[in-house]
Amino acid sequence: MKDIAQDIGRATVDAVVADFYTRVRAHPRLSIPFARVADWPRHEAHIAHFWWTSLGGERYLDVDYRVGPKHVEVGVTDALLDDWLALFAATLADHLPDELAAPWYERAARIGQSLLFLAAFAGNPHGGAPGGRA
Repeated sequence: MKDIAQDIGRATVDAVVADFYTRVRAHPRLSIPFARVADWPRHEAHIAHFWWTSLGGERYLDVDYRVGPKHVEVGVTDALLDDWLALFAATLADHLPDELAAPWYERAARIGQSLLFLAAFAGNPHGGAPGGRA
């Protein structure tokens, strides 16, 4: 996949992340697993850096990401991922033209699928199962 961080810009990545988590906190189902977040500014800065580097940007924080274990720990499920992706797609569409929103969304969807597989292998009965949805 083409790196698109520079095309999007750090300020826009930050804005997408902040807007998305505002929407998450108001969402009837997504707000539940995210209720454990105690420091929203810190969480958003952490996630903005994750996305920036995932989209091809240079690291500017010394952060260790535990994406898989964190999501298994909170109980990622097919239904939660569907809700998350729908909300993320809507947020991206409000901030970016399709030629930048689509590849960012594709990365998010691929990460989500890998998290479901990890949850299934970790014994989460609600996570996606290998051979299930692709």
